[in-house]
Amino acid sequence: MLSQPVQLRHRLQKVGCPFTLQLLPTPGSTPETLLLPLLFPRLAKHTGPSLHRWREHRMESRVATAVPGSTEEEDLAGRGQVAPSGRGPAEQWSVPGPAFRPRHEMWMMEEAPQGSSKPIPAWEETKAPPWKSRQRHLPQQQELCVLQPVCADSPAPPNRPCFLEPDLEEKEALDYIDAFLQVNEQDEAEKLMFLNCVSTLSRAVSAQSPEGNLDAFISKALLVERIKMLIHHEPVNALTGRVRQQAMLTLMELSKVKPPLQGLDQGSLLAVCFSSVFSLPPAETMQGAEADLYTQTLEAMDGMLKALMCKDEKPDLVELQNILEFLLPWTTSNEVHERLRAVERIAWLIRLIAGHHKFKGVEGFRVPGQLVGCLTLCCAEHEQEICRWAVDGLHHLYSFMLRQKCRTLAKDSTEYLQVLRDWQAENTFWFAWFTNASDIAVMFGKYLHPAERTGFILAAIDGMRDDSVHDAVEARHMLHAILGVPIPSLERVSEAVRSMYHNLDSISETLAQQELLRSLLLLGYQYSEEVVTALLGCSLWCDRAAVEMWRTLTSHPKTTGRILRELLKRLQEGPLGQRRDTAQKMAAVTPLAATRALYEIFQEPGCRREVQELYPQLYIALLFQITYTVEPSVQDIAFYWRVCRQENTPTPLSPVRCVVKAMRALLRCAGYGDQVTFIQKQGGWDMLASSDTHHKGVCLLARAMVRNRFQERSWIFHQLMAILDRRDDKRHIPAMAFFIQLLQCPDLGNELEDAILDQMSRQLRDPNTVVRWLALKGLFNLALHPEKVGKLQRLLPDIQERLREADRGVITKAIGVLKLILTSLDRQSASPAAVQVAERLLPLFDNESSKLRMLSIALFKALLGIVTEPYRWWMKEHVLRSLVPLLLLLHDENLSVSQVSWDTLARATLFLRWRRLRVLVQRKDVWPSCDCLLTRYKRRADSFLCQTLPFLEHPQAPVREAAIRFLGLSARQLHHRSRDKLDAICKVLKGLGQDSNSRVRCLAAQTCLILEAVKDQPPSGCSLRTFARRVRTMCAG
Repeated sequence: MLSQPVQLRHRLQKVGCPFTLQLLPTPGSTPETLLLPLLFPRLAKHTGPSLHRWREHRMESRVATAVPGSTEEEDLAGRGQVAPSGRGPAEQWSVPGPAFRPRHEMWMMEEAPQGSSKPIPAWEETKAPPWKSRQRHLPQQQELCVLQPVCADSPAPPNRPCFLEPDLEEKEALDYIDAFLQVNEQDEAEKLMFLNCVSTLSRAVSAQSPEGNLDAFISKALLVERIKMLIHHEPVNALTGRVRQQAMLTLMELSKVKPPLQGLDQGSLLAVCFSSVFSLPPAETMQGAEADLYTQTLEAMDGMLKALMCKDEKPDLVELQNILEFLLPWTTSNEVHERLRAVERIAWLIRLIAGHHKFKGVEGFRVPGQLVGCLTLCCAEHEQEICRWAVDGLHHLYSFMLRQKCRTLAKDSTEYLQVLRDWQAENTFWFAWFTNASDIAVMFGKYLHPAERTGFILAAIDGMRDDSVHDAVEARHMLHAILGVPIPSLERVSEAVRSMYHNLDSISETLAQQELLRSLLLLGYQYSEEVVTALLGCSLWCDRAAVEMWRTLTSHPKTTGRILRELLKRLQEGPLGQRRDTAQKMAAVTPLAATRALYEIFQEPGCRREVQELYPQLYIALLFQITYTVEPSVQDIAFYWRVCRQENTPTPLSPVRCVVKAMRALLRCAGYGDQVTFIQKQGGWDMLASSDTHHKGVCLLARAMVRNRFQERSWIFHQLMAILDRRDDKRHIPAMAFFIQLLQCPDLGNELEDAILDQMSRQLRDPNTVVRWLALKGLFNLALHPEKVGKLQRLLPDIQERLREADRGVITKAIGVLKLILTSLDRQSASPAAVQVAERLLPLFDNESSKLRMLSIALFKALLGIVTEPYRWWMKEHVLRSLVPLLLLLHDENLSVSQVSWDTLARATLFLRWRRLRVLVQRKDVWPSCDCLLTRYKRRADSFLCQTLPFLEHPQAPVREAAIRFLGLSARQLHHRSRDKLDAICKVLKGLGQDSNSRVRCLAAQTCLILEAVKDQPPSGCSLRTFARRVRTMCAG
């Protein structure tokens, strides 16, 4: 640890004064009482042994090391040490020898020349050192330290220095710093000593080498953090101590050594310093010593700022910019004296750089527009001193800007001459100009960087707030003037928009609000993309301020179109689920915010023309936005509600309901209110908002769109075609649903037909069942136009394949399409396809779905009237195969199926030209018709049996009964060598013994007994009447 005398001596040695240190104790004092409080006031009090015990330990050490029988003086002399030379007040003490000297006193021995015990005459200096005057007075209980010049007879060698080596001095300073850092509570004297030691250590490191690094001795970051803490804990209600001043002087010294303060949280350090000084009471309330200390504290802070900014005598402009960043907030303080101190510091810094010609960081330096704006507002202050400092700062700042501008221009250029004229005019009339806010805005606006003009705008907006300390009228004039300065571009527009949004509710003056919104409209026209992006990020649900801003942006036709196009871009962004991290998800909320903004815009009657121009694009964008939001993930829903809670949105709508609401508003704004009513009556809006019925709602929406103008439908149609080609997974189904409805329009161009058919063919083979169903529905819509049916003929093979689908809905739709197409074609063209379709319809006759049975049988009937020669021969085989299923389905419980079966049977007899069977069918004699069939086609008995067996498992009991009876009738036509087949039939019939219907069980058992009885007999040729009599007999038994 360094003592105060050594600090003083070190200062004197640098100017060439060879002094040696002597101590003048008072009566009763010892070296310990003199050195310990001076060197280690905190250690002696808290961290080490008590002073009494420490002295006893020292005396015991002396006795243990002394020569027996000698006095203390002799013992000391024998060790080559200086003994006391006298008694009394002026008694001089030498420092104990190294044999019992503690480490922290070793430096004292090296202060005096070795080899002689003769005291050195001393010239006593009683004046306190000047460097102590600003720190603290020595406590009265401590002894004075005097410096004595070395006499000519001093025994020190002529070439040996008589002062401390720097290594030792640093070590002693580090000892005290380490001890200080270990304790949390210190008094002012200890704080000052700590700061002095840090300053001493910094100077020593700097003196060793210009590249010296303080971290080699102790962490500079730790020191800065402790100094910042000391400043922060200083009281601000009164200026009573010098710690604040000394701390800033120490920071000034620290700034001269590495590592630089910029990397050690310099921002928070500046903030603490400014807060500690600016928050002091007004200067006029201070008197005497307090006023002097205040002046010295300000000087210390100015010195610190200069040291931070000026390195190598060249101001660092980037560092200046960092300092100004923490000074500017104080220019808006509610306290006048705080604003005055801040503006004074700013003006002093600007004057400082204005006096230099060479700088560091010129490339990255821009005159802060917010600085110009704040000083401009301060020029209108009622406090004249603030106004004068602000005017002075602007004057020197303007001169600095023009001088820097001239250095970048050719001296013979027109722009260079214009800068010189502006400079000359400013030097002449600067005081008058800098009292008018509009003049200042125009003067600086021409030379401010585009990004810094935004800073000026931000300052003006803040000045218009109701709670601002500045004049709102002047701020309004500033904003009006700066936006009137013609420049190529403006940067940081989003910051200006966000500032307008956050401050709009805080500005109650009518003219100020109007000027703010006028500025927004101007920015919206020139920078629509940045304005829309910023405003969408301000509020998801469009609070009052956001609604007012959107309405302002769409109050002018030229701006409205630009804003709508930008919102349209946001609507077309991907769904929320595709975003992974939080930043991306926040960006993904943008389409919802755009939807909410569009809803508000659609309410404005003045926007109708621009909305109609973009109607198709907005329509499609909102349609797919509904698709994106109709089925969000759990994570997306949680994220959405979290954003709503952050904005304190009262009972917000779900995302999909919000988009549906915007779609309704769009239709009304575009003049299609009747469609809104039509869709509402059909329940379409609720269908759209449900994931299960969404595609049906889209179809309903498209059906209403058919009534729109051709130009709108044409654009939408081509857009949907492009989406279907890209096969976007999320938009594919709704695009397809909408597309197929537009196929009903009669005014589709012929040039599109081939493209449409190719598209339909691809969609029919799509792996998604819903897409295939939609494709069939689209073909049905096309087939409604007779003139287009001919071109659909090439799609018949693809449509027929859909009859083999597992999905009943697809089969049903395919049957409808085939019936419409085949019945619309001429018979000769339709016959080949009809034969193929008939073959594929037969397996559907026993389908579980009664609707599907009815439709398939009805289509089969229709095909019988289509087929012509030479295809009748192939069709006859399919008709014969259909007779058994049709006869059995006559017993279907569904009357529609039963009736269509009778009708188809009748049509089949006509096709077969079988008069007898036609008569029986017309009389509806079921079993005679069966007997007629079996009698005529005995050779097909095996085939009829195979067709009958599946109906034994039919879900309807009447059909199963009919199948059992038909088996009995068929069995009598079997040849006697078909014993194996009879056994198989009996086995099947026995299996029906567990049937749920008693009639079926009884009939199956009776039939089985009859077959068992006759299977060993040769065919008897018995009639149906004989077989029926046997069955009745068995049942009666």
